[in-house]
Amino acid sequence: MTKNLGTFNGSAILSNTSKMPGYSISTPAQDCKTGAKLAKVKGTVCADCYALKRTYNFPSVKTAMANRQAFMASPKWVELMAATINKTRSPWFRWFDSGDVQSVKHALGILEVCKLTPNKTHWIPTKEAKIWRDTLAKVDLPDNVTLRLSAYKVDEAPAASWKGNTSTVDQDKPPIGHACPAPSQGGKCQDCRACWSRDVPNVSYHKH
Repeated sequence: MTKNLGTFNGSAILSNTSKMPGYSISTPAQDCKTGAKLAKVKGTVCADCYALKRTYNFPSVKTAMANRQAFMASPKWVELMAATINKTRSPWFRWFDSGDVQSVKHALGILEVCKLTPNKTHWIPTKEAKIWRDTLAKVDLPDNVTLRLSAYKVDEAPAASWKGNTSTVDQDKPPIGHACPAPSQGGKCQDCRACWSRDVPNVSYHKH
């Protein structure tokens, strides 16, 4: 991977997750508009959120994520974010390995970053259906972006009202659509890129 990537308030702008083929960006899960509410409800996919425990609770990690949240509210974040992503070698980018979109303004900025990084394929997982519906009423989803709406509950089918790509979490029921192979691959994507592909309607992650 390319080193010397951008920083903001002393923190690296991008997060480097060992599971995935490229970089991501993480913000505090506590700031999720919908996810923070779901985290308090038993049976939801956020009730045992990985981004609220383990290494995500290290003070240095929490500080870095808070800095990234502040970064995406700063005046020139779109320009710097695009430049930073363009410096990476991997063609794959995931938004929010922790956190979620905050507003329509934020979503519009994200899509502008995607347009400014045409050689990258972006995957945006989200639980913020309304924010993205309002955003996509203003602009089209760039061709290099796959936006996936996550189901709210474990073993729940994708929302019928959402016409785009989705993801679900299975535990006691069979997976819906493409079953994420990571659990049998040491927790890594390896050669799988289903999450980034619009040709895969739904990706089902097994609850762990």
